[in-house]
Parts: sequence; C-alpha cells; structure tokens
Amino acid sequence: MNLYFPPTIYFFFLILGATISISSSSLFGMWMGLEINLMSFIPLIINLETNKKSSEAAIKYFLIQAIASALVIFCSMFFFIYTGVFFILSPNILITLALCTKLGMAPFHFWFPEVLEGMNWINSLLLLTWQKISPLTILSILFHSKSLIFFALTSAIIGAISGFNQTSMRKILAFSSISHLGWIGSMMFLNSSLWFIYFFIYCFTSFILCFSFWFFNLNYFSQLSMIQNMNEKVIVFINMLSLGGLPPLLGFFPKWLAMLTLKSSFPILIILISSSLITLYFYTRLCFSTFTLYLQSMTWFQKSKPAKNFFLLSILTFFSLLGIIPSSLISL
Repeated sequence: MNLYFPPTIYFFFLILGATISISSSSLFGMWMGLEINLMSFIPLIINLETNKKSSEAAIKYFLIQAIASALVIFCSMFFFIYTGVFFILSPNILITLALCTKLGMAPFHFWFPEVLEGMNWINSLLLLTWQKISPLTILSILFHSKSLIFFALTSAIIGAISGFNQTSMRKILAFSSISHLGWIGSMMFLNSSLWFIYFFIYCFTSFILCFSFWFFNLNYFSQLSMIQNMNEKVIVFINMLSLGGLPPLLGFFPKWLAMLTLKSSFPILIILISSSLITLYFYTRLCFSTFTLYLQSMTWFQKSKPAKNFFLLSILTFFSLLGIIPSSLISL
C-alpha cells in the first residue's frame, strides 16, 4: 500500500492532534485531538509496504480506539446535559474507562501486545510513548479516583505476571508498558504532578531500548544469543534493566519519586514494588540466559548498522548509567 502523502505529513498531524488535546479547555476539543491523533497514526502503522501483520495491527488499533473515542464523546454529551448525579455510572467513570482502554491498561490490555507485535520499531516507539501523551493528560484531569486506582493496580500486577515466558521483544515491551502505567496511574490517584516526570523518563528509556533493538536487529529472545560482541550485549541489558527500574540505573529514579509520593499509601506501594520485582526477575533471567548461551550467527541474521549509530547508542546508554545522580539528590 502506498501512502498518498509523505510520512512527514502524518507526523505533523500526529503532533497537532496531541497538541490540541493537551491545550484544549473543552471535552470536544480533547476528543477532536484524539481523533486527529488516531487518524494520522493509522497510515504510519500500515507503512509503505504491504504487510499482513501491520494491516491487522492497524485494524485492531482502529477498532479499539474508535470505540473508546465514541465513549469519550458520549460522556462529554452527558457532562453538558446532566450533572451525573442522576445516573448509576457518572461520566467520570465512563471517561476513565474509555481512556484506560485507549492506553491499554488492564483489564483492557488484550489488544495492546497484539497491535505492537505487528509494527516496526519506529511505530512501536510511537505507540509506547507519544500515543500515550493525550490520554494520560486528559485522564489526569477527568479521572474517577476509585476506578483509576483499580485499573492502575491491576495493570501493575498483570503487566508483571504476563511478561513471563514471552519470546517476542515487542510483547515484553508491551507488558512492561502496562506495568509502568500502573505506577503512573497510582501517582495520578494521589493528584501528584510528578507522574509527568515518570512518564518522560519512561519515554527516554523506551527510546534507547527500541533504538538498540533496531540497531542490533533484535525481534525475539533467541536472537540475543547471536550477538557476538560482549559490549553489545552489555548495552542491551543495561537498557533493559534500566527500563525495569533496577537501581542505580536511570529507570530507578522515577520509581524512587513514585515511592516518595506513595509512602502515605503503604498497601498500594507494596503492590507496586512487588510487581516491579517480578518484572526485574524475568529481565534478569533474560540477561543470565543470554550471557551464558552462545549461538553462531545464522544466515538470516542481518548485519549491524553503521558505527556512528553504535556511538550514539553508547552515549545514550551512558545516560542510563547516570541514574544514581538524580536519585541521590532526593531524600526522604
């Protein structure tokens, strides 16, 4: 399938949709920004070549997002007509449900790993990071407290447990994203604006990891054993452990902020820390298996990208190693 416009046009509308949603002062403007964001992302999923996986991912993504967007505009009508006290389900509950579905939070997460599996690494990065900006911003304004904390804790638990026995790198990133949404939602529950810092660092670590997977042409766990250079293996797993929140790497810093924010809600904090430990367990297991196993390179394994990209990846990994510095500046 050929795009009628250059990809830069769709990227422009992708940025425009998120900007409209964030800056709008009305529910209709927020909904319109979400729709622009959705319709500009669909052609990017399909990409320039015919691919059954990408077409399937685009259809699944469109159906789920369209249903959630319809629920958002339906709730906005009730906000304008009624106050919500005459209904069993208030508009805030329905909007929280719709936005959690858009984000892929549990228990509405089933579409997220399957859609991510059908994308290339650029689109995967966009879905993991940029596509979450608008729903998270709207959710931080219009959330229902009890519903949000339920979805957040469910996401943290399911995201951690579902990561076991996954062989696809994209699915591992998908379940890791679901787990991180649990932390972000819990910080929103306490009306903490620090969720934005958490999300920003998550986007940065996800960018490094997606870039490293693209650079080394990694899609499945079995391909990790074919990396011959030990430095390359170290780079991949420093970034993976950073995304999992292992101290003192950069990914631990936002979780440290979250623990400081949630210290007044001890049961919530215990659930989140337990889920994070489970995530770190299977990341560490992946690391151990890869460093102890070695396979000869296969004929279908492509060569690495140019050396300048490896230098950039090394610089980004160095930033992950500096995570102890901001963490040490914050005290209880």
